[in-house]
Amino acid sequence: MRIGIDFDNTIAGYDALFAALAEERGLFQNARHSAPHGVLLGAPVGKKDLRDALRQRPEGELTWRRLQAEAYGGRMSDAELLDGVDRFVKACRQAGISLSIVSHKTQHANFASDGTDLRKAAIRWMEEHGFFDPAGLKFRPDDVFFADTRAAKVAKISDLNCNWFIDDLEEVFAEPGFPASARAVLYDPHGDVEAGSSGATDFLRCRHWDEIGGHVFGSHH
Repeated sequence: MRIGIDFDNTIAGYDALFAALAEERGLFQNARHSAPHGVLLGAPVGKKDLRDALRQRPEGELTWRRLQAEAYGGRMSDAELLDGVDRFVKACRQAGISLSIVSHKTQHANFASDGTDLRKAAIRWMEEHGFFDPAGLKFRPDDVFFADTRAAKVAKISDLNCNWFIDDLEEVFAEPGFPASARAVLYDPHGDVEAGSSGATDFLRCRHWDEIGGHVFGSHH
């Protein structure tokens, strides 16, 4: 069995980093201290809330793209390993399940000023978190794939014959060519509905990696 996993916001978490960047640029106050699932002192909570709030402003989309370029580039080292990822990966290794990381990530950001190679930044982050450590998460470099477009990402998922694919964007499951044979899992830590559908693809909605593990290993055994 092979499980494919997205990278940004599925393995690597950016909520705290985006909040820090927003504060540093004076975009919001108290962004790092907002209450969970709410708004405190006008500060949005989480990456998606921050994005939506910025897009309501003049040139907000441009501001958001610049924040993304910095977070995924020069500040990538400040991203966090999402809770439960390491436990899930180690359980897969013990069960003999193959893993691939498939990410829609261009090499350079259009709105980056420092020219950081986003793919190399992601690989460095994985190295720092033990992804390629034979005594750690045991990935090989050729287990990691970067695609320039969402369509290319879905084509790679199909080529790999993934039995499961885990992503934080349900649009991936709606992309033409997403393999019907792959069980789709939406990682949505703020969601409250267990199942859903996107286009012709049904998916499981999970709020935590331990929950994903329960589904995967429940079906595996």
